[in-house]
Amino acid sequence: MVNPTSQQVAEFIKCKNSFDYYCENYVYIEIPGGDILLKPYLKQKELIHKINNDKYVLVLKSRQVGISTIIQAYCSWLANFYDNTVIGIISKDGKEATDFARTIRGMIEKLPDWMKPKKGASGIGFDKYTEQSFILTNGSKVFASTVNPNAPDKCLRGKAVTFLVIDEAAFIRHIDVAWTSLVPALSTSQKHARNANVPYGTVILSTPNKTTGVGKWFYSKYQRAISSSEFEIGSLYPFIIHWKDISELANDPNWYKTQCAMFDNDPKKIEQELELKFIPAGGSFFDEEVCLKLQNLVSKPIDKFKLFNGEIWVFKKPEEGRFYIIGVDTASEFGNDKSAITIWDYQTLEQVWEYQGKLQVTDFVKIVKYAMTLYPGITVIENNSYGNQVTEEINNSDLSSFLYKEKTESRNIVKPGLSNNVKTRPLMIDALYSYVSQFPEIVKSERLALELIGLVEKNGKVQADSDCNDDLALTVGMIGYVRKYDPPLMIDTSKFHESVFSDVMDMNLKDSKKQLTQSELLAQVKESMDSDPSNNFIDILNMYNSR
Repeated sequence: MVNPTSQQVAEFIKCKNSFDYYCENYVYIEIPGGDILLKPYLKQKELIHKINNDKYVLVLKSRQVGISTIIQAYCSWLANFYDNTVIGIISKDGKEATDFARTIRGMIEKLPDWMKPKKGASGIGFDKYTEQSFILTNGSKVFASTVNPNAPDKCLRGKAVTFLVIDEAAFIRHIDVAWTSLVPALSTSQKHARNANVPYGTVILSTPNKTTGVGKWFYSKYQRAISSSEFEIGSLYPFIIHWKDISELANDPNWYKTQCAMFDNDPKKIEQELELKFIPAGGSFFDEEVCLKLQNLVSKPIDKFKLFNGEIWVFKKPEEGRFYIIGVDTASEFGNDKSAITIWDYQTLEQVWEYQGKLQVTDFVKIVKYAMTLYPGITVIENNSYGNQVTEEINNSDLSSFLYKEKTESRNIVKPGLSNNVKTRPLMIDALYSYVSQFPEIVKSERLALELIGLVEKNGKVQADSDCNDDLALTVGMIGYVRKYDPPLMIDTSKFHESVFSDVMDMNLKDSKKQLTQSELLAQVKESMDSDPSNNFIDILNMYNSR
């Protein structure tokens, strides 16, 4: 500071202790005709509070909602009030990097002289600056950079960054390589800042892009962010800001029309840039129309709560007399995969419940039992690998009668659980595709919707792309397989046969050579049941094939 008065010292301290106060009283932004004070929107303030509290934040935003501006203001506050902070900015091209750094520098230049650090070689507060970087006389530094396609691992190399901003991350080529090379040094620098009680963090912000190619890194980061019930290494806290969240824009009758016109009223661009929708690319399992519907039709859970290092999302409370179908996919507590459960109303196939988390298999069994007790019906557990332990635990419990069982090749042995093999997997994928494509409205969870739109066909196999998850999506294939190809018809026939399974029967008969009426099919089922009362599950496929 330059010879401040006691009143100015008090004001300096007030600004350092409150970014909101600093921003609303001292940050000027350039507009045509002059400079005006930055008056943050409520959502802009919420974002800064989240950065201060959570440190690692991924922002999914609509275009032109002022998020870059508030981040620039935050960077000016950090650099001006905290000694030796190092702010790193990664932008998609040289012009963007220059503009970002210049805007931060301009905000500091417009501060009163008494608020800026002492005079340096380049004026009050500044020791040195170039187009894409500057150094203040308090030791703070700001570096803006692009990712060099010939050497992406050298981005911000040698810079002890304490606060990192990746702007328009979904449009930066080779950002995955740059990020991997940055993380070790970034972690060390931020640890030093934390120990010194200096604000630090990482903010990744962007409008959505595609789920593959250039946009895949941001998509996978966002997918992981909304799937993390609590902070996990390598993930970030999500922050979503849609243009309608800003009342000043939502109440302006011309803002949205003007933005659409700037995008030539291209529906795809509008969905992506304004409506926060990820667009699938070539090789995606579901087509673009389905992917957009999945994202448009998701609902916010009516309840969320954590359980065993995972999070339950409730979309509909259990209803007495309803029959449910539960899909269970089990993973190790280590690695990238997560254990997952989805629950669906058997008749409407509406999603009602979901769990995803990283936990020990023994703890996961408890959650499966909890789900089965809440939503009675049929539970389909993949019995491969770790799922075999869950299947055995359930089969040896008093919930065994609710467990889906399949017949082995010999047709004489009933095996609990569903095998994911060369015979069942194509049918699982077929059921997944047909149900989701025809009825995307059944999917309520954003976590699940993002997994579904991220499925790709690689080497003849439908799966998640690298660094993405498909655990929830797999459970949909499992329940779809059972509902479409092997429905359990031996469960409280007086209550469920007519009302719950009739649509499944009609669907399965749709392509058959001989069109049976529902009553004729029920008669066949009853005959099969009467011939072997001990058989809890009818082999529907075999019965159809024998007609």
